[in-house]
Amino acid sequence: MLLSVSAYVRLPLPLPIALRRFGEWIALPELEPSRRVRSRDAFDLVCTENNEWRGVAVFAHEANGWSVFDDYTGYLGSLPAERWISLAGDVELVFAGYNDSVPYGQLIVVCEGRIVREFLHDLQDPSSNVNHGRLELERSKLIDDWVDAAWFVDSDELSDEAADEGTLLLYRSDGSLGGFFAAAPTHED
Repeated sequence: MLLSVSAYVRLPLPLPIALRRFGEWIALPELEPSRRVRSRDAFDLVCTENNEWRGVAVFAHEANGWSVFDDYTGYLGSLPAERWISLAGDVELVFAGYNDSVPYGQLIVVCEGRIVREFLHDLQDPSSNVNHGRLELERSKLIDDWVDAAWFVDSDELSDEAADEGTLLLYRSDGSLGGFFAAAPTHED
């Protein structure tokens, strides 16, 4: 059985500007300076020999005029929706993710400095579920459960843009997720 975990945030900004903004916004200490890497090498660089995350790992790249930040460790999904407003600033922001082993799906869209869509469906913690606002695309397909959030991620052409190279960001965890970073997924090239 293949399990899928995918999360990203995207902003319609050139990568150098988005990287600077993201670094200031995340407010975590760097484990090491950011660096350009091939995407196929990124997981090996952010995991220990015991297949554990070294910290909060994000792979940033450009896709069709957007800067995309792929969240390898799931840290970004732990942040409250209101926090995304400051990262967005005066541009649109989309954060989306899912994990089919939990199962869990999330979507946050910020436009013009306000949250226009906030969705969270977590079968393990239904008390955290949120479903506010609607997007234009939901006229034909409602995002109403974690499977729909996964559909959004998988059908978003920017989330699946296969970047050959990008910028690897590695931050020290703030400890808010406890043992969340204990196990990294295995992968094969």
